[in-house]
Amino acid sequence: MTDYARQQDWAKLYGEHLAELERRLAAALDAAERDGLVIFAGCTRYQFRDDLSYHFAVEPYFKLWVPLTNHPGSALKLAPGQRPVLVLLREPGFWHEPPTAPGGYWVEHFDIREVDSAEAVLAELGTADDNFSAIGEQSSQTDAFSFCNESAVLNVLDYFRAYKTQYEIASITRANEIAAPGHIAARDAFTNGASEFELNSAYCRASSQTEPELPYPNIVALNEHAAILHYQNLRRERPAPVRSFLIDAGAQCNGYASDITRTYSVADDDFKALIDSMDGLQQTICGEVHDGISFPDLNDRAHELLAAVLCDQDLLSCSAEEAYESGITKSFLPHGLGHLLGLQVHDVGGSLAGIDGSTNPPSRNHPRLRLTRKLETGTVVTIEPGLYFIPSLLDELRETVLGRTVRWDKIEALRMCGGIRVEDDIVVTKNGALNLSRPALQEAA
Repeated sequence: MTDYARQQDWAKLYGEHLAELERRLAAALDAAERDGLVIFAGCTRYQFRDDLSYHFAVEPYFKLWVPLTNHPGSALKLAPGQRPVLVLLREPGFWHEPPTAPGGYWVEHFDIREVDSAEAVLAELGTADDNFSAIGEQSSQTDAFSFCNESAVLNVLDYFRAYKTQYEIASITRANEIAAPGHIAARDAFTNGASEFELNSAYCRASSQTEPELPYPNIVALNEHAAILHYQNLRRERPAPVRSFLIDAGAQCNGYASDITRTYSVADDDFKALIDSMDGLQQTICGEVHDGISFPDLNDRAHELLAAVLCDQDLLSCSAEEAYESGITKSFLPHGLGHLLGLQVHDVGGSLAGIDGSTNPPSRNHPRLRLTRKLETGTVVTIEPGLYFIPSLLDELRETVLGRTVRWDKIEALRMCGGIRVEDDIVVTKNGALNLSRPALQEAA
C-alpha cells in the first residue's frame, strides 16, 4: 500500500460517500414514484453448451454502494430512511471457493444477511410485490420485479455518476497507483526485447493483477498494431525490426478503474519527436481544463493543436490553421479526446444534459465523442489525444483533395510505427485539474 492509500481515512470518506448516495437515491425514487430500490450484483454466465463460466462482471450500481466485485447472485435493498440491507449469496460447495465474507470500514453501515441459494436471496429481500424498482441484468431474480431498469431511476443515477465523491476520487487515485508499476515494468521489458505477450505478462506481474481483475483487456501493441485502436491480440513473437510500443492498461480499486496509455519509440528518431510533441499537446490540454469548460470545445482544441503538430513535424504542406479548418486532423485522430471514468472505464452519463434523460448528442464533425457535457468540479475524465497512421483512413484521405497537402513520403516512413496515444486520468477541481496518473508513474519509476 502506498503512502497515499495509508493516509486516507477510508471510513470517513465512505461515510460521506454513502450520505451522498442516499441523496441521489431519494431523487431517483422521487422521479420514478417508487418506495425503494433493489440492486442485483449480477449472475455467473456460462458458455453455450458448456459448464465453463465467463468472467463475472458485477453490476456497476452494486459496487457503487459496496466495494464488492466478486459476489454473484447477491443483492442490495435500499429505501430512504431505512438501514440498507445487503443480501450475500454464499452457496456451499466444493467445486469453487465461495465468495469471501465482507469486512472493513464499510460493513457497519449495512444489515448483512448471508444466504445459500438464489431463492433465499429473493425471500430475504421480500419486496417483489411492493412498489420497489430494481436494477440488474435480466435473470430469474430481476424477473421477479415488475419495475426493472426504469429510465426514470437510471436517468437520475446516471447523470450524477459524473460527479465523484472524495471516496471515489481516492479509489481512482489508488487504481492509478496500482497500474503505475505495471507501466514501468512494461516499458523496461520493451527496452529489453520483449514480445507483446511478454509485455502484457510483465504489466500484470508488476501491477499484481490477473487478467479477470483488469478493468479492461490491456492494449499491448508493437509497431503497426498501434494503429488498431483496441488491438486485442498478444503476439508471442517479437517483430523484426521493432519500431514502437503502445500500452493502454489500467487497474481497479474498490471497483473503480484507472486508464493510462503511453507510447514509446525504439530510437531517437522522427517518431520519437512525434511522441514528444503529442505529450506536450496532451499536457497543454490538461492545463486548459477548468470548472465549467465544455468538453466538446476541449475536443476541438485538441484538433487545433494536432494540426499544429502535423505541420510542425512537416507531415502537411498547408498551414496549421488550414489543416484545422479543413478537418484533415480527423484522419489522424478518429476518436474523441476522452471519456468519463469511474465504475466503468467508459462511465455512463457522458451525453446526459439533465436528470430527465435529455441528451446533448455529439456534433456531426465528431460523432464518436463519448462526453458532451461541461466539466465541473468533481468530474473524473481521461485526456487521451492520439495521432495514428491507420491504413484505411489514410487510403481514403489520399483520394480526396485534402490528400494533396499530405507529405506522403514522410507518412510512409511512419506507417509501420502504428500511432501514438498519451492518456492520463484527471480530476476537475475549482482551480483547474489534478492529474492522477503522472505522479503515480513518477513514483513507480
